Amino acid sequence: MTKSSFHLKRQFDPKAKIIGERIRTKRELLGFTTDELGGMIGVTGNAVTQYETGRATPKPNRFEALAVALGTNTTWLLTGNDPDELARAQTKTELEALTLLREIPLDQQALVLAAIRGMATVKTKK
Repeated sequence: MTKSSFHLKRQFDPKAKIIGERIRTKRELLGFTTDELGGMIGVTGNAVTQYETGRATPKPNRFEALAVALGTNTTWLLTGNDPDELARAQTKTELEALTLLREIPLDQQALVLAAIRGMATVKTKK
């Protein structure tokens, strides 16, 4: 068997591929390129691509740095389970809304939340 035919027959770990999908999802949600994320954790953009495709898995010290850079925890990256998930932004729009809300003075945040609740109530009544 030649080296190239061995490479073609090599099976990737399905768990690594799922972890990679979580990494890619978070990276894209945050608007990072693979090179930017790689720079944050001390690897190349190509290494990040390898993680995202399941062709490689981060070493433990990189895994923790990856979780921090992506604003999540290693449990979520490994399993997809996160009890705090509902309190976190899930989409780019939610992340932007949360960022903007944090820029509003505390005494005015209740007014903004009331407006959002009002809009949500109108939507559910239709």
